[in-house]
Amino acid sequence: MKGPRSLIASSSSSSSNPPDTPTLDASSSSSSNPRDSYEVFLSFRGETGKTFTSHLYKALDLKGIYTFLDVIRLQRGEDISPGLDNAIEGSRCAVVILSGNYAFSRWCMDELLQILKCRKDSNIKQIVLPIFYHVNPDDILKEKGRIWEVFQSLKREFTNNEEKVESWRDALIQLANIAGHHVHHGTNEATFIEEFVKMVSSKLFDAALLNISKDLVGMDSRLERLKLCVSRSSFRDVRFIGICGLGGLGKTTLAEAYLKDMSGQFEASSFLANVRETCEKEHDGLVKLQKQLLRDVLKGEHTINNVSEGKGMISRRLCCKTILVVLDDVDHLSQLQGLAEEKIWFGYGSQIIVTTRDESLIPRQYEEKEYIMHKVDELEDSEALQLFSSKAFKRDCPPEDYRELSAKVIEYASGLPLALVVLGSFLRKKTTDQWNSALDRLKVYPENEIIRVLRISFDGLAETEKNIFLDIACFFNGKSKDKVMKIMDCCGFFPEIGIRSLVDKSLLQMDHDRNRLRMHDLLEEMGKEIVREKSRNEPGRRSRIWLAEDFFHVLNNDTGTEEVEAIVCSDLIKLEKNFNWRGFSNMKKVRLLIIYNWSGFWRDGCQEIEYLPNELRFLKWEAFPLKSFPRSFQPHGLVELTLENSNIERLWDNPKMEPLYNLKSIELIDSSKIRKLENFSLFPNLETLILNRSFDLEEIDPSITVLKRLTLLRLKDCGRLKSLPTSMGGLKSLKVLSLVDCSSLGGLPEVSVSSDEELDVTGHELQSHGWKNIWNTIAGLSCLEKLYLNTCGLCDGEFPDDFGGLVSLEYLDLHRNKFSCLPAHFNQLSKLRHLNLSFCGNLTSLGPELPDSLETINVNCCLELHTFLDPMSQCNLQCSEMLDCFELVSRQGSKRTAITSLGRYLQNPPKPSKRFDILLSGNEIPSWFTHKVMGSPSISLPLDQNWCTNKWMGFALSVCFTSKASIYYGHFFWEIKINQEDWGFGHVRCAGEEEKWEGPLLGSNGHIWLLYLPRDAYFHSEWHNKMFDHIQFSFKSTFGKYFEEPMVSIQCGVRLVYERDIQELNITARDEPIELPSEDEDEDEEDEDEDEEFFAE
Repeated sequence: MKGPRSLIASSSSSSSNPPDTPTLDASSSSSSNPRDSYEVFLSFRGETGKTFTSHLYKALDLKGIYTFLDVIRLQRGEDISPGLDNAIEGSRCAVVILSGNYAFSRWCMDELLQILKCRKDSNIKQIVLPIFYHVNPDDILKEKGRIWEVFQSLKREFTNNEEKVESWRDALIQLANIAGHHVHHGTNEATFIEEFVKMVSSKLFDAALLNISKDLVGMDSRLERLKLCVSRSSFRDVRFIGICGLGGLGKTTLAEAYLKDMSGQFEASSFLANVRETCEKEHDGLVKLQKQLLRDVLKGEHTINNVSEGKGMISRRLCCKTILVVLDDVDHLSQLQGLAEEKIWFGYGSQIIVTTRDESLIPRQYEEKEYIMHKVDELEDSEALQLFSSKAFKRDCPPEDYRELSAKVIEYASGLPLALVVLGSFLRKKTTDQWNSALDRLKVYPENEIIRVLRISFDGLAETEKNIFLDIACFFNGKSKDKVMKIMDCCGFFPEIGIRSLVDKSLLQMDHDRNRLRMHDLLEEMGKEIVREKSRNEPGRRSRIWLAEDFFHVLNNDTGTEEVEAIVCSDLIKLEKNFNWRGFSNMKKVRLLIIYNWSGFWRDGCQEIEYLPNELRFLKWEAFPLKSFPRSFQPHGLVELTLENSNIERLWDNPKMEPLYNLKSIELIDSSKIRKLENFSLFPNLETLILNRSFDLEEIDPSITVLKRLTLLRLKDCGRLKSLPTSMGGLKSLKVLSLVDCSSLGGLPEVSVSSDEELDVTGHELQSHGWKNIWNTIAGLSCLEKLYLNTCGLCDGEFPDDFGGLVSLEYLDLHRNKFSCLPAHFNQLSKLRHLNLSFCGNLTSLGPELPDSLETINVNCCLELHTFLDPMSQCNLQCSEMLDCFELVSRQGSKRTAITSLGRYLQNPPKPSKRFDILLSGNEIPSWFTHKVMGSPSISLPLDQNWCTNKWMGFALSVCFTSKASIYYGHFFWEIKINQEDWGFGHVRCAGEEEKWEGPLLGSNGHIWLLYLPRDAYFHSEWHNKMFDHIQFSFKSTFGKYFEEPMVSIQCGVRLVYERDIQELNITARDEPIELPSEDEDEDEEDEDEDEEFFAE
C-alpha cells in the first residue's frame, strides 16, 4: 500500500478519517497536494458514502489503486465539495456512483459536468465508469423515475439559470449512454465490488496500453482522420476496421494511438502485435495469439490445445464483451479466421482493427456492411520533418546549419515514417560532412533496415507478380497503366490480376485521374536493389538493365549473360556512337527490349547488328539503324513490334523465315524509307498495323488479305500511297481504317471493306480527287460505328441521299468542312451519339436534323452559327461545346443558352445517371445559381441538416473566367470535397465523347462551363447518415499555378438542384438578358492556326 495520501483536512475531522484517505477541505484546493494525480476519482452522493462507496474505496485501496475520496462528504453526508476540478482532472479514471438522490445535489451535478468534460478532452482522455446504484439508465433516457423527480427539485432552485440546468440535464443523459455497471436489489454488493475492482485494475494497468510507444510524433492528424472515418461509418454493430498501406507507413503506430485514445470507451482491449511474424516463426503461433486475446480481455490464463478449440472459446467467452482489439500485421486469411472470424464472436459495439499490407484480405473475409477500410498515406512534409528531427536532434526542427541537409532526407524518405526514424537515428550526432557522405551513399546503397521491412511484401508475391513489380520499379514507374498492361501481357505475366494484387498489397498505386501506375520512391529503389544484389559489379549478370551506361558497358565488353531478361534504356545520346552490337549474342533470354533514341544518331553509319534475342516478346526501338532484321532473328514468341523513325525498308529479308504466329501488333511510325509492305503471311494473326507518316510508302502487298484478324489499319500521312489492293474483302474483322492525308490515293474499290466499323478519309477534296466510289463504299457499311470525314471540303449538297442508312454509326467527325447546314435526312442516323462540327466556318444553323440519340456535340469556332436547337423541343444532349460562337451568343445569349439547355435536359432526362455539360463563350454565370463567389476559383456550399432528401436531384456548377494565358479546356477540372475529405468520385473533368476533342485555346475571351452532376451517379448512400456541414468546390487546372497566376477574372457558382427548381430554371432562362461578349478576331484566327494539327484526325 502506498504511503500517506491525505490532502489538507480540518483537524477536527482528521482523526476519524479512514487511513490514508485523500480528502479536500471545503475551503481548500487540491493543488496543495504534492502529488496531484490519481488513478481513480470517486463521485458519489452522501447517501452511499458510509455504505457502498466506503466499501468500494477500501477495496480499491487494498488493490493498490490510488483513489481520491472526499472524506468530508463521507463523514457528514453533505454535498460541500467545491474546488474539486484539479482532483478530477488529475485522475485517470472517474467512477460515478449514480444513486437515486445524486441529481438533488448541485455539487454532484457540477462534478459530473467536469468529469464528462475531462472524458472529451483529448489531452486528458479520462476513463468514465458509471455505477447505476438502484437506478435504471433507461429511465434516465426516458426522463422518468427517482433521478428526474429529485432533479425537478434542483431545477426549481435555479429557475434563473436555465442554461446551467440544461447542462446538468444533458450530462445525466450523456452518462446514461455510457456502458455502465448495475447494482440492484438482488445484487451481492461484496461480489460486485470484487469484480468491479478487478475490471478497474485491468483498465488502469492494461498490458495492451502499457506496451504502447509514447513517441507518436506526426500521428495527431492521422489519428483524427481515422476517428472521423470510424465515426462516419453507417453501422453501429461490431466494426471491422482495416488499416492498410505500405510497410513502414506507420499502420501499427496509428493503431496503437487509436487504442490508447479510445480504449477507455470499451470494457477491455487487446493489442496482438506482429501477427504475421508470430504465425510464421513460432510453433502454434496462432494458438499463442488466441491465448493472449483471452488473457487481455478476461484477465486469466486459458488452456487451448489447437486453433479450432481457441476459436470456440473466443466466440463463447467474448460474445457479450464490448472490446477493442488490434490485430497487427495480418497477411493471411487463416489469421483473421483464427482470431476474429465473425462479428458474432464479439459484443455489440466492439471494434476489431486489422493492420495489413494486403487490403484485399478484409473484403474477402467480411461482408461489405461489416467493415470499413482506412488507407494510410505518407506523412506531410511538416510532419515528416518533425518526426525526423525528433530522432536526429531530439527537437521539433533541425538547427539552422542542418536545415538544407534535413530537407534532402525528407525528400529521399518521401513521407515514409520508417525511413525517417531509421535515418534520423543513424544521422544523430554526425557532422555535416558525414551527413553529405551518408546521403551520397544512399543513392547507391539503400539503408538495409528500410529495405528489409519493405521487402516483406515483395517476398510474399507470386512469381509473375514479382516480375511485374520489378519491371515497373526498374522501367515503368509513373507510366500509363494501359501501356504497362500491354507490355506485361506480351510478356505472359497476367497483368490484370497481377497489378490488382500489387495494388491490394500497397506495392503499387493507381493514379486514376491520369491513368498512371505509381510506386513509392523507396519501393522503386528496393526493386532496383533486388536486381543489383544479384551482381554488384557486373550489370550483364542482372535480370534487368535500365541505365544507359550499363547497357553500353555490357554491349561493348560483351559481358551479357542469359540472366538478362529485360532492357529498357534511354539517354543513349550521351554515350559513344560506336556500340559493339555483338554483346547481344550472349543475352539469349531477353524478353523485353525498348530503346529510346530521340536523336536518331545511330541511323547512319552504324555497325551491322548480327544478332537479336529470339526470345523477345516485346520489341520497341526508336531510330532502328538497319534496313532489315538480321536473318538469325526469328522471334516466334514476339507479340508486339514497334519501330519509330527507323531505317527499315523491309522487316525480314529471309525467304526461309517461318511465320510468327504470336505477333499481334506492328507499328512502323515515321519509317520514311519503307516503300512497300509485303509478305503478310509471316504474321497471319496480326491485329494492329500502324504505318503513320511512312511518307515513302507507295504500295501495300495484296497478301494483306490473309490478315483475317486485323482490326486496325492506320495509314495517316502516307502521301505517296497510290493504291490499295484491289480486294480487301478478306479483312472481315477490320474496325478502324485511317487514310488521313493520303493525298495520292486514287480511289477505293466498291467493296474494299466488308465489315469495317471505323473509316477515316480526310485531307483532300472528295469530289476533286477521283474518289468516285468512296460514298458507295461508306453507304454500304451497315456495321460502321466511327466515321472520320474531317477536312474534306464537304459543301452543301455533297451528302448522299442514303447517308442515313448507316444504322450503326455512333461517332461522326465532320469538322473543318465547308457546308452551311446538315441535310434533313441526317436525323436518320438513329444511333449517332457524338458529332464534331467544330471549325465549320460556314455552318449557320442546327435544329431538327439532329437525331434524338445525340449525346454530345461540338460546334466550337463555328463563327456563323446563329441558331442552335429549338428551345421548346425535347433534347437529349448531355454535352454541348460552343466556344467562340459569337454570332450564336449575340442572338441567343450565353446565359440563356446555358440555362435553357440545362432546363430542357432536366425536364425529362433520357439517362438520369448521366451528367450534363455545356461550354460556351460568355462573361457571367447565370443568375439562377444561389451561391456565387467572385475572384476565387473555390466556393463552399453550406449544408443544412435536411439537404439530402429524396427530392434532391444533384449538383449544378458553373464557372466563368478569362485568362492572359492560352490553355486547352481539356486541362480543367473540378476538385470536390465534403467536410475537407475527397468526395469519392475523383476529379470532374469536362465531358466529351470518348475520342476527346482538344478544342480551341481558351484565352482573353470569357468562357462559361455549366455542369450538372446527378445524384444517381454522384451519390454515396452513407451521406444520409453523416453530419456534413459544407461541400467545397475548387476549379483547377493540370498546370497548377501556371493556370492560376495569369487568371484575369473568375466567377464560380453552385446550387443544389431539387425537383422544385426545374420550373424556376425555365423562368430564369426566359428572363436572362442577352449579353454580348467581346470578340478578338485576330486572336481567333491565331488560335485557329495553332489548333490546325489537333483536328487533322
